Amino acid sequence: MKKGKIVGAAMLGAVVVMWGGVSCVSMKKYRETQTRALRCETGSATLRAENEQLREQRAALEAQYQTLDSTHYAEGLTNAELRTLLKERTRILTEVRTLLGEALRDFDSEGLTVSERGGMIYVSVDEKLLFELGKAEVSPAGERAVMKVGEVLARNPAIRIMVEGHTDNLPYRSKEGDQIIDNWDLSVHRATAVVRILLRNRGIAPKRVTAAGRSQYVPLVGGTDPKARAQNRRTEIILTPDMDRLSELLERAGRMTDATR
Repeated sequence: MKKGKIVGAAMLGAVVVMWGGVSCVSMKKYRETQTRALRCETGSATLRAENEQLREQRAALEAQYQTLDSTHYAEGLTNAELRTLLKERTRILTEVRTLLGEALRDFDSEGLTVSERGGMIYVSVDEKLLFELGKAEVSPAGERAVMKVGEVLARNPAIRIMVEGHTDNLPYRSKEGDQIIDNWDLSVHRATAVVRILLRNRGIAPKRVTAAGRSQYVPLVGGTDPKARAQNRRTEIILTPDMDRLSELLERAGRMTDATR
């Protein structure tokens, strides 16, 4: 009997030891599994956050691409329009220069020249054709030349007109009661005298015309000898194609560029 109890107790102890060992192993695995699960959960949350950030970045990039694509398309249209305008501008300048050359052929030897510089046409008239020394009244020969220029400009309404008066560097000698007191005044009076002759042609709208006096400060040549001074005393009629449409396109392109920054 005692032997049986001892054997039973031994077996029960073995079972308890075995159960305890199994229990310890299971708890360890459970904790490891729980730790891995927590890590996975944390990793999953991180991945979700990263995925969300990637989606936001993708959406932002797609929006930028669409903006750039539409801007590129719009600028392409603008560039095409610019090319068309520049071709038209060149055509107008060439045509006007040709017409002026033909109209003013009789004045070639009288100090009148037609040239093109910087995308503008310059009709330069020496003082000797237009004015007496120190005076602002246009001579009959000068008046005929200006009227010829006016006839060409009346047929080309897309041309803007700037008339500039230039003097030499000798001080103007004013007299008592004289409206002109210095070279600034003389250059302005000469410019406005030419403008008034141009505006006799009703085909020239006054808003196309500007009068300016430059005094002695934009000489053609340097030097103070009589020949140099004679060259610098001149009136220039400067012709420029109307650039309103071109300015509008450049302004629109600038707004598009600013919007993409």
